Amino acid sequence: MRSIIKLIAIVFCFQTIHISASAQLLAGPDKIKMLQAKSSMTDGDYNGALRIYRVLYTEHGTDAMLNWRMAECYLALNQGQDALAYLQKAQENNPEIDKDLEYNMGLAHRMVREQEEAISHLNKYLENDKLVKADREKAEELKAKCEATIQMMANPVDVKISSAGEGINTEENHEYHPSVTADGKIMVFTSRRSNTEGGKRYEEDNDWYEDIYISYWSDSLNGWAPAIPIPGAINTEGHDANLSISPDGRQLFTFRDQNAGDIFVSKTRMNKNATDAIADGSPDAARLISLNRWSKAYSLGKNVNSGYFDSNASLTADSKTMFFISERPTGGKGNGDIWMANAISTTDWGKAENVSVLNTIEDEKSVFIAPDGKTLFFSSKGHKNMGGYDIFKSVIQADGTWGEPQNLGYPINTPGDESEFTITADGKTAYYSVKGSANGKYDIMKIDLSNYSLIEPAKVDE
Repeated sequence: MRSIIKLIAIVFCFQTIHISASAQLLAGPDKIKMLQAKSSMTDGDYNGALRIYRVLYTEHGTDAMLNWRMAECYLALNQGQDALAYLQKAQENNPEIDKDLEYNMGLAHRMVREQEEAISHLNKYLENDKLVKADREKAEELKAKCEATIQMMANPVDVKISSAGEGINTEENHEYHPSVTADGKIMVFTSRRSNTEGGKRYEEDNDWYEDIYISYWSDSLNGWAPAIPIPGAINTEGHDANLSISPDGRQLFTFRDQNAGDIFVSKTRMNKNATDAIADGSPDAARLISLNRWSKAYSLGKNVNSGYFDSNASLTADSKTMFFISERPTGGKGNGDIWMANAISTTDWGKAENVSVLNTIEDEKSVFIAPDGKTLFFSSKGHKNMGGYDIFKSVIQADGTWGEPQNLGYPINTPGDESEFTITADGKTAYYSVKGSANGKYDIMKIDLSNYSLIEPAKVDE
């Protein structure tokens, strides 16, 4: 009954809002299909909507509204080139198709990294003196991001970015959310591979369930050794995602999709072979450490986990403070925010506090406290942003306040999404996640920071 009522409501809105926008509205069974596709869009199922639209397109390729709806789907899927093609076709057939035409053209051009063209369309959009305040503000914000992108791309920072290597990334799977120990010798990350625990696929996207993997830096390979599922009891038959490994490599924070999203922690002890190798200064120590078995993960409790989405935990080197991301509505600025909690004991945490000075009304996504204990890296859609999620840093001052967030600059940040940044204690190497593969998969990238100082090198205990 609810689905029928919903469809009737969509029919009414479609007729009253768009009946004058296009003289080519489809009729009969095809119109019902259009409404079904719009219902899928309302539910966020843009690929499902496109499957319907593509069938209609074979016979109605010149219908302006059909082209407009397909462009909306591609914009939602962040596929700018396809969105542009359908927007241009919609405009050709009906220049008055929608008041947001110029805005969407600007958004699509930005997605394909054509900033000047995007600004041109946004300026045309802003010429409309009938725009409501919210629409004007969103256009001005997007224009500001385009201008910031042009400025930062004209002044790139001196870094070298490359794949983390074949030991970490695969061609056919997602690899993301890397975290390294302070010495840079152990990496844990999340991947969706066929050897996931339980060997099952997630019904909602038909991809493998998330599992946590571990690798070690091999001097003989001059790279990361082939990653394996992390030993022990961390991975389950459901989603298990890495958040971060503590600087000393003894604690691992993980995410589970329960109670809207909770943070868990697992702990390990050095196996005897690893302990002996460390004492002897053996080059085989990193490999042996990577074989440590990890305990079953347990929840961090109600002071950290809120019943809303909680994720992306990162622990200071002294284990006294943890930073994390939460979408809890009370005390935040909206969407995901950066929060912090102080340790009461080795297992209990105090009441979480919002790090309000670093948060925006936009989404803050991931957070990492550097081994120096004073430099916080985080991803945000706010602040001086090139687009999507950018990585920022803020340094705590002598008076305990946080410094103004600084964009890490291009090419670390781009008009796309960059997140889940981690850095070694010497400040020479960082890793992060980007959607870099030709097939749309996430990869883990390595950033050579030899000529770009982001932190003061911290001492690492041998």
